[in-house]
Amino acid sequence: MSQKANPSGWALAGIASLACTLLAGSALHAQSLIERPRVADISSDHGPIQPQKQLTVTVHLNLRNEAAFNKAVNDLYTPGSPTYHQWMTNSDIARYAPAPSDVETVKKELQSHGLSVLSVSSDNLSIRARGPASGVESAFQTQIHEFQRQGKVFHANVSPASLAGPAASIVHGVTGLTSVGMRPYIKYQVDPRTGKLHTAAKPPVPAPGGRAAATKVKKASGGFSDIATNNCFTNPLTVSLTTYGASLPVGVYYGNDYDDTPLVCAWTPSQIQDHYGLTAAYKKGLDGTGQTIVIVDGPTDGVQLTADLAQFSTLAGLPATNSSNFKVLYPDGKPTELALENFNWQDEASLDVEWAHSIAPGAKIVVEIMPTEDWDEFEFAIDYARQNKLGSVISNSYGYPEALFGAATVKGFEQVLKKAAAAGINVNFSTGDGGDEGLGAPDAGGQSYPATSAYVTAIGGTSIGIPNGTATGAEVGWGNNANILSFAVNDVLDPPLALGSLGGSGGGVSTFITKPSWQKSFPGTGRQEPDISALGDPYTGAVFVEYGTPLAGIGGTSLSCPIFSAIWAIADQKAGKALGQAAPLLAKLPAGAINDVVPVSSPTNVAGIVFDSAGPTYYSSDALLAPLYTTTQYYSAFWNLEGEYVDISFGTDTSLTVTSGWDNVTGWGVPNGLSFINAAAKAK
Repeated sequence: MSQKANPSGWALAGIASLACTLLAGSALHAQSLIERPRVADISSDHGPIQPQKQLTVTVHLNLRNEAAFNKAVNDLYTPGSPTYHQWMTNSDIARYAPAPSDVETVKKELQSHGLSVLSVSSDNLSIRARGPASGVESAFQTQIHEFQRQGKVFHANVSPASLAGPAASIVHGVTGLTSVGMRPYIKYQVDPRTGKLHTAAKPPVPAPGGRAAATKVKKASGGFSDIATNNCFTNPLTVSLTTYGASLPVGVYYGNDYDDTPLVCAWTPSQIQDHYGLTAAYKKGLDGTGQTIVIVDGPTDGVQLTADLAQFSTLAGLPATNSSNFKVLYPDGKPTELALENFNWQDEASLDVEWAHSIAPGAKIVVEIMPTEDWDEFEFAIDYARQNKLGSVISNSYGYPEALFGAATVKGFEQVLKKAAAAGINVNFSTGDGGDEGLGAPDAGGQSYPATSAYVTAIGGTSIGIPNGTATGAEVGWGNNANILSFAVNDVLDPPLALGSLGGSGGGVSTFITKPSWQKSFPGTGRQEPDISALGDPYTGAVFVEYGTPLAGIGGTSLSCPIFSAIWAIADQKAGKALGQAAPLLAKLPAGAINDVVPVSSPTNVAGIVFDSAGPTYYSSDALLAPLYTTTQYYSAFWNLEGEYVDISFGTDTSLTVTSGWDNVTGWGVPNGLSFINAAAKAK
């Protein structure tokens, strides 16, 4: 289905108005207090940080004449402007930096508290400094404690912070007072009964009554044919479940069937290329040649990553990778062995580089590996990529619930992202894998930052190949619920065990970032995510290689982000120049460029009756998969796991809802191959 017309009659009033209203407050000429982040309130407080522990902070300085900078950025994104898409260079941006004397004032203030200045950015808009925690506390007039949440230790300021002395009025924001680790948004296909990964081929399993598992399967292409199939659904069937050694209870269910093969449901590069209509682009030489995709990841073994990418390319029939088209950088030093042990992003990095290469096989890939997963390191990586002109597309498959930060806490990161937009860099972020993060509402704070920034393009997730009567199946919004119908062979559950959500595309309304002009017709006052989507559901997921092992059943918005980033790089190739931030342009693209994602339902969703001593109890498909919130249309199917049965759904994303046109699960939809590339390129 083609993309719906934008109900707002969208016109790019520009990033100027966006920037002026992005963060409320009078921070243009005076530093506002950096709040105690909310994550500290829901974490275990381990007390004051060790005074001599070394901390790194980045102090972002106020733009000189920010109104003029915002207008200049606005003109870059306004069709018809003399400077439309004439991106700013580092020296152009530096013209808006404070005076050198102001930079020296901030440096001296930091040094007076025992901090060493590590570097000043090439545009004179940020200063990195390092020193003992006691010096940081003194410089920023705060106290810093160590906390623990979900097994991760971090530090955070426990009282509002502000740089001391005459430098205070020069400071826009500070990053590093809080060291929360970002979440990699990778999601595996998991056995709902055990929570264990379900990523490799499995033996055929007899069904109750001795029915053999289906053997007619469409295998994956290339070297993944022994573990993966994208023919994941078969005809509806009746499943009778009994109780071993007893006449009751008995369960009789009827419905669709999923993954009833010896293989894992997963798609290969050639299949995904085909699915997104990219074969036609490749035939025209549009494969990312001449473009560079920058990927930012946490602690990773770069040598192993290089080897895994090479093996993946061979298995998938992709162009070989070497030093001319793949490069590993360590902008802030290599991760230590301890960091690799405690914060290993190996699977995330492998997924990122392998699928960027899959979709834009002619593009060069530069991966920036950071020494920790602290969010200030990722901010540094993005600004490093801009200053060093590494590429015009930056893919970021990570984030953190937005409400756990704060409007002042992220001001430095926001300035980095705004400068990237000014430089014509398309910075993409995954929206997350937990729907509304269990909060039950799209505006409750579960949405992910930095995906909610108005200076990035937020990438959601979908499921593909869902039966709808066509040869290729439908693409639906990603969201899986599950219910365990039997927990052992010949042992029906009475009642069945509802598990609720297994995961889904992140989305919702920002709690503190104001709605940009290109979303002016949307409800509410906050920036909404996502903007666009691609495959993310691990239960209709992809193949990849990690530590030399081919695996199937990988996904998350960590998959959808590099897919979209690679498609945008191809659009840059077609345009012959960088197209800049994608989000403001998407709603303006003509019909047919984006395929709208709409709900799909089935008349044979799983439902059934359990008979016990009290009589029969009917379980509708809705009852089995509760809670469904506002979702009324979805697809569900049996999943036979070693003779035990699970009911799994596709298209049930917590309180987020798929609708025609823009929605908070898939954004405007998914790119429509060559039509999308051509339409985006015309925006040059």
